[in-house]
Amino acid sequence: MQRGLLTGIGVLGMVFGAFAQNRLEEAKYELIRETIDFLATDRAVSQDTGFRITCETLDYDCFTQQLASKKPIAGIDRWYNTWRRMTVANEAELAGLRNQLFADILDRPGKGYRKQLAGYATYLARTESLVNPPAATPAASYADTVHVEEADTTPQVEQHDNPKAENSMIAYLALIIGIIALGITLRPLLKTNDRQQAPPDAEDLEGLQIRLDGLAMRMKRLEDKLTDAQLADALTNLTQIMESIEKRVVELEK
Repeated sequence: MQRGLLTGIGVLGMVFGAFAQNRLEEAKYELIRETIDFLATDRAVSQDTGFRITCETLDYDCFTQQLASKKPIAGIDRWYNTWRRMTVANEAELAGLRNQLFADILDRPGKGYRKQLAGYATYLARTESLVNPPAATPAASYADTVHVEEADTTPQVEQHDNPKAENSMIAYLALIIGIIALGITLRPLLKTNDRQQAPPDAEDLEGLQIRLDGLAMRMKRLEDKLTDAQLADALTNLTQIMESIEKRVVELEK
């Protein structure tokens, strides 16, 4: 059981590590999107002040295609490629990307006037929420946290949501919590058996088996939804833990 718990902790660490990295990558994408959307409002460099990137988060192929086909901002390709190549392996590098964006579009000589544009305050708020997201909404899709209510009259195209990814993440976290709760419930029964004391009650075992069956069904449904390779691998490891627990329950029944 101890080995199983350690394995579970390792899997949870991998899962949350994957979530953290995915959050960073999403934040990077959204920082670049918000920057280009803001630049499009600058008539000095933009031929279409209503231009907005309407791709789903992390769809760089779509992002690149929209820039190439509509050519909304003079010389944006070079900046876009530079920003995209920057790494965001941790929070410090994410903040560094935001600072670099500001340096490139606001702090260069002759670009300070952009701080007077109508959409500057909104842009500033959105980039801040990406680098320091609100702690009150950890389970929400990260792209959802960047769209704050704005007083700016500039038209916005709100197509950043990805309900499928959001629902899968929430379901996955709920599944992990369910397995942890099951492990806590099962632990005293296993200790009782290991010490060769009275065997666990049949009703307790039956209840555990029902919970195992329910979690197995939820894992199967979630597996059908997941497309991310890291999450799929983590789900496989959790399945192995579930099978180990179920095997132990069968041994107790005997």
